[in-house]
Amino acid sequence: MFMQKYSAIVSMALCVVIAVSTFAADDPPASLVASAKGEGTIKLGKEEYKLNAVVVKLFADGKAELNLITDITVFITGSWSRANETDKTIDLKITSSVTGGNLDGGGKIFLTDDRKSISGLKLQMVSKASRKTVTAEFVAK
Repeated sequence: MFMQKYSAIVSMALCVVIAVSTFAADDPPASLVASAKGEGTIKLGKEEYKLNAVVVKLFADGKAELNLITDITVFITGSWSRANETDKTIDLKITSSVTGGNLDGGGKIFLTDDRKSISGLKLQMVSKASRKTVTAEFVAK
């Protein structure tokens, strides 16, 4: 019963994030908007949370927004790049987090063969304020 409610809450939160991001008028056109449910972990210092879903917005101007959905939702911003359009790996440079202060680091987003969906994610960052390491690993189902 608890898992059904939890899944419903996570699904609703994911839909709200996607809906809000889709209708935001100020944003430049997105190069990729993708979400995925799956399994993973996010470690904030010594605390560890189960990562249930990821929403990624990559904009044509090189900006990136990531939403990591767990017991808490972590919003991360930065920039993205990839060698060419056929590359299935996207490199991230993380510059900040709305929820946890300033972050500095990087990571990778792994795309499916059609390059339209997320197959995985790896991030490694450091909080500038607390000097705590923040890592995230995720695999889509």
